[in-house]
Amino acid sequence: MEITNNTATSAYGNEYKNKNVPKQDYENTMKTKMPETEKKENKTLGMGFLHDKNSPVSYGMVAKYAEDSTESDPIIKVSLRSEEYCIKINEVNPRNASEIEMFALCCYADDKGIGTGGTFGSWQTLNYYRDNASHNGYFERTNATDSFQSVKQDWMKMVQFMMKDYMDAGLFKQSMDGKGLLGIFERYV
Repeated sequence: MEITNNTATSAYGNEYKNKNVPKQDYENTMKTKMPETEKKENKTLGMGFLHDKNSPVSYGMVAKYAEDSTESDPIIKVSLRSEEYCIKINEVNPRNASEIEMFALCCYADDKGIGTGGTFGSWQTLNYYRDNASHNGYFERTNATDSFQSVKQDWMKMVQFMMKDYMDAGLFKQSMDGKGLLGIFERYV
């Protein structure tokens, strides 16, 4: 069996024209560049979901820099539904933090290149840890719209417990992911 790759260029040559835009060919369309500089507060740092334990609904969260964020005082704006929450990164303590604070911290760490380096970001890695820790009885699952910003927990302790469980189970890669998370957290304790 032969597999071929037919593209617009190979099938139609360079003669492709966008009929909706006069005098614009395919190559010029593809050469259009996005603006080199994007305003810092418009840059999406990360996305995640907040599951409402009282219903089958999940709400999307988006993290961006707040307008008044600076290098020395980073502030992350988290949008959830029609509300926005500003999280001062320098005030987040992973030993006593809420879910929204940890989401903001993980997104900020990924943007600064100090995150876990996982494909789906530090927040997703932390979510795996949290889900397993709640099943093992180490952590209270608070992901509900009424408690995601008010219930504070020790995220470092939870990661340490799960690292041991993963190691004992022979899940060495998962255990090593915890080192990446602790590396982020230790900067803010």
